[in-house]
Amino acid sequence: MNKIKVLHISPDSVIHGTERHILALVEYSNRDIIENSVVTPQKGAMNDELDRLNVNNYTAGRKHGYKGKFSGVLSNDTRNLFRLIKNGGYDIVHTHLNSFGGFVGKLAGTKYAVHTRHGVFWSEDELEKISNADKYFQLFKSKVFDRTVAIGNYEKQTLIKKFNYPEDKITKTINGVSVDKIISKTDLSKSKKELFGTDGIIAGATGRLERQKGFHFILEAARILKDKTTGLKFVIIGSGKEKENLEKLKIEYGLSDKVIIIDYKESILDYVNCFDIMLSTSLWEGLSYSVQEAMALAKPVISFTSPNVSGVKEIIEDGVTGYLIDYKDSSALANKILLLYEDNEVRKKFGSAAREKIKSSFPEWRTAKDMDKLYIELMISD
Repeated sequence: MNKIKVLHISPDSVIHGTERHILALVEYSNRDIIENSVVTPQKGAMNDELDRLNVNNYTAGRKHGYKGKFSGVLSNDTRNLFRLIKNGGYDIVHTHLNSFGGFVGKLAGTKYAVHTRHGVFWSEDELEKISNADKYFQLFKSKVFDRTVAIGNYEKQTLIKKFNYPEDKITKTINGVSVDKIISKTDLSKSKKELFGTDGIIAGATGRLERQKGFHFILEAARILKDKTTGLKFVIIGSGKEKENLEKLKIEYGLSDKVIIIDYKESILDYVNCFDIMLSTSLWEGLSYSVQEAMALAKPVISFTSPNVSGVKEIIEDGVTGYLIDYKDSSALANKILLLYEDNEVRKKFGSAAREKIKSSFPEWRTAKDMDKLYIELMISD
């Protein structure tokens, strides 16, 4: 049997959660059976890491963040992606986050298309009143793709119950991380003073500055706590279209000396390692890489949870590795931050338990084995 040729279409060349997932997948895939390649919309840190892993990589296609589902259809970037797929002889095109490349792959003649969603993309309230147009588009996607990959059980059940995806066309997997690798990539000599200009307690968060991440709830919690703590600082690290709004709220709430907003850093683990508390305020989320990485660095996590962010329930054990609170509840968020701010021993205990949880339950290689199995199943189904 010839090797199965798979082209992964990455939404970005900056290494966020989706890109980490792709890197883990291609690193741990069985290279005797699968030949993975990756295409990114432009050159960046993602390509450097792929080069290090000796994985073929290219640049073509559109970057994540287009306003319309079909924006950029006739662009040169899309034409380049079409030509790459057409001439590459790929058996499978595997899109991540954005589904657009799957349509291009099918038009270019690739027999199989796989899509990993990396999230549901609607809040709990929005799912209850989702438009028929969005429902039909999701159902249309389920027919275009030969298999849809759901990260976590909640995502799988949402696809089935809300969008009528056939269960037999969904494959479930999990995200995972390597504790040893994360520690090896972290500069442990970096200090809070050097990175944040303070020796105080740091409650931090990382991620794309987008509505999904709910970072404004962190500012609301900071406003509640600003007169109750002296050495507590809030740090948000990321880039995106919500940055201007967050900066405005920071001024409006009188938090200029309490909140630090920093652009995304490729050395993000150095910064997370200097957090005392990790915050996750997403309105919808699967198995978050940023949460897993913080736990691997022995950080306690306070996270929103609801049916739409149920992935964290699989990672965080309430009162053992951190705290789970109702989503959109800024007061509860503030209360739990205050508890950990005031008790160093609990922070240490939760952090130690968090690292052990990641070691025992979320190995980095898991998703690669799941995807290898999926690719083989597709190829032998002929």
